[in-house]
Amino acid sequence: MVYNKTDRVLEKQELRRKRIIKAAKEILSEEEEIGKVSIKSIARRAGIATGTFYLYFTDKESLVDMIVKEIYAELLAKIKQERAQYTDTFAKLQASMEVCIRLFLKEKYLAKILLEQFPQIHTALNTKYADIEEDLIRLTKIDLDELMAERLIPRQDTNVTATAFVGTFREVILAWIGKGEPQDIELAYQTLIDYNMRGIGRYKIDEELFNH
Repeated sequence: MVYNKTDRVLEKQELRRKRIIKAAKEILSEEEEIGKVSIKSIARRAGIATGTFYLYFTDKESLVDMIVKEIYAELLAKIKQERAQYTDTFAKLQASMEVCIRLFLKEKYLAKILLEQFPQIHTALNTKYADIEEDLIRLTKIDLDELMAERLIPRQDTNVTATAFVGTFREVILAWIGKGEPQDIELAYQTLIDYNMRGIGRYKIDEELFNH
């Protein structure tokens, strides 16, 4: 006889899965390294037996994978929401950067996982991180191609520029997470944004017109 799970059972299972994820996030926020986080400690924090953990996740890496997927889904949703307010491509690109900065600084421990530790802990996860970074580069390149087509930035290899754009952002955010936020965080936000905008040639066209 096949046992059909009732809605109540499914709801209970989903709540337990969310408790496990919540517990993992809490512990990750307390520990400096993923390697120090154990399945036993996650299960204890979630109020379940260690064996129960394996009914929902095959191992710690699969749980971290789920957490990262949620971070990235939230990031893309917020970027889409903010960009929808603008028609100007420069403004859209700036909005994307601001969303990333604020989300990563709000969820520092998750940002550290995504930007620093996540690529190092498992080969398969490393590949997934590379895919996420490539996706961000691809999305940036779309904006750059549009700006170049409109002759708003100088002619350039937009794939190279997009890669540098995302890489610069990553390194600065990591520095802030590791060493502490700048005293004037709003000024730091704007400085990073301006730096990347200059890097893509945002002001070069205006300067050339001014000089002529």
